[in-house]
Amino acid sequence: MGYHIIDMTSDPRCGQFAYFRQMAYPFAGITAEIDITDFMACKGQRPFFLSFLYAVTRAANAVPQLRRRILEDGTVAEFDWCPPSYTAMKPDGAYVYVDVDGGITDIRAFCAQGKANQAAAIEKGVLAEGGDVLDHFFISSVPWLPYVQIKLPSGMPGDSHPRISWGQYREENGRVQIPVTLYVHHALADGLHISRFFENLRRELDAITNDKEI
Repeated sequence: MGYHIIDMTSDPRCGQFAYFRQMAYPFAGITAEIDITDFMACKGQRPFFLSFLYAVTRAANAVPQLRRRILEDGTVAEFDWCPPSYTAMKPDGAYVYVDVDGGITDIRAFCAQGKANQAAAIEKGVLAEGGDVLDHFFISSVPWLPYVQIKLPSGMPGDSHPRISWGQYREENGRVQIPVTLYVHHALADGLHISRFFENLRRELDAITNDKEI
């Protein structure tokens, strides 16, 4: 969990940082539809959720502002790499948290670790995250609905974990679309950084699609 401290007094967004830190609800989010037609066509035996999670994690890590967190003393840390913590459903409909090493560069190893960790978390059946999750992305999905908007929970105004969610994919006019949502702490990121995440996500999905060895 390596990181370095960002001097927000000299950061280009120092004014926004000071302004939004004062708000009771300093969060901003955007939902966008992503075309996954080609990604789905080449899916093969790959698990959809974990493959998509792999792309999402890499896309988010490629935006430095999404790797920033507000510490308890008010300083800002930028982590070298942020892993995902996501929700997995138990047979009774309740969910548990699962961690995967987001730094894994090979999608096969990422999916394998995800499957193992998910099985262990479901067997344990406890809604708890192991260790320090300060650097994590908080990720969930709503696979039962092709939603157009979602509001995600946050613990308190100082909670600066980006939250990412996606809904049910749908087919229309021969194309497959999926809604993806990114929520950020507005003191650390804004629409520009959210847009960069979506651009990165499209590139990551294309890279998986074009990898003939997967």
